[in-house]
Amino acid sequence: MRKVKYEEHVEQLQKRALRLYTRWAAQTEKAPPARKVRPAEEDLILFLLDRKRWEQALASGRIEKVGPRRYRWHG
Repeated sequence: MRKVKYEEHVEQLQKRALRLYTRWAAQTEKAPPARKVRPAEEDLILFLLDRKRWEQALASGRIEKVGPRRYRWHG
């Protein structure tokens, strides 16, 4: 059986992964998607809408609280 030093093996894997990633990145022509920063008021409105949707799901029984920070979904 061949003996392998773990640190050397991981180092080789990292070098190979870096080479593969740089080749892949060079082939793709797309730039990473730009992220638009939301205005604070829009962020607050989206949060409130999401919270209301969550509360309605709890009230209707689609989501059941099983324990602290645990829920069950009844699709």
